[in-house]
Amino acid sequence: MLFPLQRYSSNSLLWCLQPLFWSDPQEAIKNAYSSTNKYILENTKQLGPGGSTAVTAIVVDGTDMWIANIGDSRAVVCERGTASQLTVDHEPHTTNERKRIEKQGGFVSTFPGKHLVA
Repeated sequence: MLFPLQRYSSNSLLWCLQPLFWSDPQEAIKNAYSSTNKYILENTKQLGPGGSTAVTAIVVDGTDMWIANIGDSRAVVCERGTASQLTVDHEPHTTNERKRIEKQGGFVSTFPGKHLVA
């Protein structure tokens, strides 16, 4: 069962990537993530409580791979039995991530065992 946010996120990312992807994949992926984030912020009441993380991996012609992540979603590839981490999690308890969040006007609240980002 897909929740409204899950349904929107997967459709939005695909739709937003298409026009720009072949000429500027990096910008297309940034735009897709940004527009999805904007939609979530504008529709919080309808989407319900909770947050979202995402990882996107796009393989082009079997030779190129574009990977993006947000939140604590992680891309890992397994080659010849060895797993390699391809992305770095965005975890609010790390100094750099906390500074990035605060620079954008957000904040991190720490509760026992949890870091909440707003």
